Amino acid sequence: MFELCASILAANPENLARDVQDAETAGVDAFHIDLMDGCFVPAVSFDTRVVRAMRAMTKKPLDVHLMVDRPLNYVEELADLGVESISVHYEVPGGAEPALKAIRAAGLKAGLVLNPETSISAALPYLEQIDQLLLMTVHPGHGGQAYLSGSNEKITAARAMTQILGSSVVIQVDGGINLKTLPGAYKAGARSIVAGSAVFCGNIQKNVLRLQSEPDLE
Repeated sequence: MFELCASILAANPENLARDVQDAETAGVDAFHIDLMDGCFVPAVSFDTRVVRAMRAMTKKPLDVHLMVDRPLNYVEELADLGVESISVHYEVPGGAEPALKAIRAAGLKAGLVLNPETSISAALPYLEQIDQLLLMTVHPGHGGQAYLSGSNEKITAARAMTQILGSSVVIQVDGGINLKTLPGAYKAGARSIVAGSAVFCGNIQKNVLRLQSEPDLE
């Protein structure tokens, strides 16, 4: 099956604790937290105060996605806050390697993120340094976007690359995931699924059950 990471970007900010509890009770595997600095992407989202609050709300793993120009500046504080994994973009100024090394040195799982326009081959030099490869299936910066055409082909290519090289890196996808797009992403090779609106919009427990029991994943 797959790991379901609930993206709190789509949760109700006025009732975050309630939504998180509902999602945890429903059986999500982890919570995905997007940190945006307004520089790497135009939007500004959560800061580390939300990560601290989330750590107090749940014992589930916290999977942090850094959409920031200087990811290295965040690693030590996030490690101290008790997150389990941090993903950084290939496209950041100066490259992702310094932050990835710091994440691994802190004992956390490290992820490399590729924007939709970035070739899968860009991940090759990093495969031995990462635990997951996060493929953006929308343009990063805000939620509620439609799943980009061609995403499943990119997932398939990433999966083939890891298999040929004997890599255990997990393919994660983020953006536009719902009951219609999940089966294709899964069949292409994604095994960590980030879902926001598909989890938090409507009845959370029913949404999680539907995602996890999607018959086309058998």
